[in-house]
Amino acid sequence: MMKKFLSLLKTYCNIYFGISSMKYQYTREKKSLWKPVLTLAGVVVGIGSIIYLYCLMISGIFRGAQAIGHPEIVLTVAFLLCQLLSLIFGIFYIISVFYFSNDMGMLVPLPLRPGEVLGVKFITVLLSEYPVTLSLLLPAFILYGTTAGTGIWYWLKGIVLIVLAPVPPLVIASIFVVLLVRFVNIRRNKDMLMIIGSLLGVFLGLGINFVTQNIPEGNEAEYMEKLARSSTALVKSIGSRFPASIWATLGLSLPGLSGWGYFLLFVGFSLVLLAALWWLGDRFFYKGYLSGQEAKRKGKALSRQSMEKSIGTMSSPVSALFRREWKLFLRTPIYVMNSLVGVIILPFALLMPYLTQQGGLKQAMGYARNSQYGFIAALISLGIILFGSGMNMISCTSISREGRTFWFSRMIPVSPENQVLAKLLQSSVLSSVYLIVIAIPLAVLLHISPGRLLAIVILGTLVNILMNILGLIIDLLHPKLEWNDPQEAIKQNLNVMFSMLLSWLVIALFAVSAIALIQYGIPEAWIYLILGLLALLLIAPGLYGLFALARHRYRALEA
Repeated sequence: MMKKFLSLLKTYCNIYFGISSMKYQYTREKKSLWKPVLTLAGVVVGIGSIIYLYCLMISGIFRGAQAIGHPEIVLTVAFLLCQLLSLIFGIFYIISVFYFSNDMGMLVPLPLRPGEVLGVKFITVLLSEYPVTLSLLLPAFILYGTTAGTGIWYWLKGIVLIVLAPVPPLVIASIFVVLLVRFVNIRRNKDMLMIIGSLLGVFLGLGINFVTQNIPEGNEAEYMEKLARSSTALVKSIGSRFPASIWATLGLSLPGLSGWGYFLLFVGFSLVLLAALWWLGDRFFYKGYLSGQEAKRKGKALSRQSMEKSIGTMSSPVSALFRREWKLFLRTPIYVMNSLVGVIILPFALLMPYLTQQGGLKQAMGYARNSQYGFIAALISLGIILFGSGMNMISCTSISREGRTFWFSRMIPVSPENQVLAKLLQSSVLSSVYLIVIAIPLAVLLHISPGRLLAIVILGTLVNILMNILGLIIDLLHPKLEWNDPQEAIKQNLNVMFSMLLSWLVIALFAVSAIALIQYGIPEAWIYLILGLLALLLIAPGLYGLFALARHRYRALEA
C-alpha cells in the first residue's frame, strides 16, 4: 500500500507543481534560462519586502516581550499567526483541491483507497503552505534562538515543529470539509462559500493590522508589559482555543523533561489528527465527492417570440466578447476576489491611521491638507492608486484563465486583435472602478480639490491602460494553460509577479518624470498634460505590439 501511495504522491506533485516541465525548460531549452533568474529577482524585490516588514514587526514584539522577561511570547505569536492563517485560508483551498479539481475523474477509477487519494491531495496542499509557514516562523525562531542562550536541542526540536506547524490547522480544516461535503451538498453553493471565506480572510488581516497599529510607537515594551500583566486571561484563552501554539512555544522554551513533554504532545497531536483524517477519508471522501455529481436544472421553455428576439439581437464581436469575459470572470470566485481584495483593503488601510489616531501619520496628513502641498499630495495619491492597480491580476492572467478551453478562442471567427481588445477593455474597466473607489477616500482625507481629483483620475486611467497592455503582453508570451484548478491560473502563475514588477517600473518612470518637471518649474496644469501625453505615447506602440503579438501567438499556442 505504501509503495502505491508514494508513487501516486510523486506523480501528483510532479504534475501539480510542474516539476518535470520546469526541469525540461531550464535544462534543455537554453532560451528559458532567464526565467529562474527573473523569478528570483521578483521574489527578492516583491516578497522580500513583505518579509522584511514582517521581521520588523516580530523584532518589535520580541523587544517588548524581552523587556518583561518573557521573550518566548514571540514564538507564540508566530505559531499562532501561522496556524490561524492556515486554518482560515486552508478551508477554501482544501475545498478547491479536494473536490473541484479536474483530476478527480481520473483518480476515482484507480485501484487506490479513498484515504490514499485524500492523503496525496492533503500533502500537496501542505507543501504549498510551507513558503508562508517558513516566512512566518523562521524570523521568530532564529531571533529567539540566537538571543535566549538555547542549545542544540532547541534547533533540532524547532526544525520538527516548523515542519509540523501547519499540520494541525490543515487537518482540522480537512476534516471539517470532508464531513461538510459528505452531509451537505455544497457544490450548489460553492461560489458563495469561496467568496465569503475569502472576505473573512481579508477582514481577518485588516483586524490584525488594526490591532498592531494600536501599539504605541516607541513604547512597545511598556505596551507589552501592561498587556502581559493585565491579560493573563487572554493568554489562557489563546491556549484554550489554539493550544498547539502554546505547546510548540513551551516545547522550545522550557528546559528538561517539561520541554520534551510539550514537544512530544505537539508531535503526537499532529500524528493523531493525521490518522483521524486518513480514517475519515477512507469512509467519506468518495461518498461526498460522488454525491455532488448529480446536477438537476429546471429550465423554462423558450418561446418562439423569445427565440426570434434573441437571435435578432446583434452586437459587435468586441462587445460580445467583452460580455463573455465578464460572465466567465464572475462565475469563478477566486478571480472575483483577486480583483476585489485591493478595493476592500486600501480604503480601510487609508482610514486606519485616522481611526487609530497615530501621531506621525496624522501629522503627515495635516501637511498634505495644506494648500501649499496640495499638488504633491495629489501626485502621491496617484502613486498609491497606481501601486494598488499594479497588483491587479486580471490582465496578466487573461489568457491563462482560459486554460484548456483556449482552443475555443482559436476556432471562433473573431480576429485575435478583437479578442485581446475585449480582454483589455474588461481589465481596464476593473482598474477604473478600483481607481475611483480609492481616489474618493483619498480626496476626502487629503482635501484634494475637484480639479486635481479629475486630473489624477484621467491620468490614472491612462497609466492603468498602459499597465494592462503590458500585463496582456506578458500573458500572451507565456500563458499558463495547463491547470487543474482555477486558482493555479493565478496563484501559481509567474506572469503575475512579472506584471507587478513591470507595473512598478512604469510607476517609477512617471514618478521620475513628475519630479523632473517639478524641479524645472513647470506649472501644475502642464505637468498633468505632459504626463498624460507620455502615457498616450507609450500606449500607442503598446497597442500595436499587443495586436501584432496576438496575431502570432493565437496561431502558435495550443491548449
